[in-house]
Amino acid sequence: MSIRTRLAASFVTLFAVALLAGCETGPEVKSEAPAPQTVAVAPQKAKPGLPALPKGASVITIDEVKALVAKGPEAGNYLMFDSRPASRFHSGTIPTSLMLPSGEQEKLDKEGKAPALLGADKNKLLVFWCGGPTCPFSIKGAELAIKYGYTNVKVFSGGDPAWTKAEQPFVSSPKFVKDDNILLIDLRSADKFAAGHIPRALSLPAANLDKYQEENWPSFKGAPLVFYSDNQADVDKALELMRDYGLSKATYFPGGLERWKKLGYQVETGPKAAPAKLTFIRKLAPQDIAIPDFIKLLDDPNVVVLDVRGASERTTGQFKGALNIPFEEISTRYKEIPKDKTVIIHCATGIRSSIAYETLKAKGFTNLKVLNANVKFENGKYKITE
Repeated sequence: MSIRTRLAASFVTLFAVALLAGCETGPEVKSEAPAPQTVAVAPQKAKPGLPALPKGASVITIDEVKALVAKGPEAGNYLMFDSRPASRFHSGTIPTSLMLPSGEQEKLDKEGKAPALLGADKNKLLVFWCGGPTCPFSIKGAELAIKYGYTNVKVFSGGDPAWTKAEQPFVSSPKFVKDDNILLIDLRSADKFAAGHIPRALSLPAANLDKYQEENWPSFKGAPLVFYSDNQADVDKALELMRDYGLSKATYFPGGLERWKKLGYQVETGPKAAPAKLTFIRKLAPQDIAIPDFIKLLDDPNVVVLDVRGASERTTGQFKGALNIPFEEISTRYKEIPKDKTVIIHCATGIRSSIAYETLKAKGFTNLKVLNANVKFENGKYKITE
């Protein structure tokens, strides 16, 4: 539990007792996620069940996953697969996970093949996970593994939301560190940094972390910060601090500079101290829409909000007037979507909406936008976060 979480819990406890007693840097990004607002809620009805596990698979708990990760794949005799799209894997995955998008498994299945990543041992523990209980990708991955004879298949249904809630770390891939729009922080000493560091990194020794308060970090809470060091304790300290400050996209690059060099990547030398105020320039993909812009368009008659979540998710609420077509039905029901209006696609996390975008683009749709964000409905209100 983070420091801030522990303090908050203590405060709530004291308050309850009192009541019972009778009493690369650039211009700073200013935009923040909007406060929750009231929206139309779906009529109350019996909540449909979550996606069913394929026959032969079972659920693995977060404590069991944590224990496996602590051992590692070799000692734990397991393989763990991130069934989300590749871009999600690169930006942050559960440690020891391998990238295996369910879409890639389905393509191979059409050719009568199983992914080589599954290995030759049909009895080894295989764990699949994706974006939480309503995400279908891990279910499909497990189903296809069982189809090809694997006998010890489990699904971590909590996925990345449960891993985040448990305050567990995510790791970024070499590709993400090399190519994406990030803030890369080297936590080693200034001398080690000057002798050699990953390009684009800024030097912020772990010993100086306490000098950086919340106002020293990017105001955009979705800023992708990636830390690395030769001391895991320093990385853990930095990630706990980021959780305290609400910087939810912070990850680390396992193996640090030594791994980087083994991969054959370029190394830079010389000093480059982190500034007192760290800033981040957010770059939206061409198809993405910013949260404030999405909210402004909710009542626009020339805009269709396409909700690709499943029926069980919509029982807690939906945007007024949204067109509901579950993600897995987009390829067969696309003719229900008007082509003469702007279509903004959303789901619960941005994963399925991004894939639905690619499907519709292939069907000839040109006026498409994606709300690549977390969307949650509760008590008649919505909350959208990066």
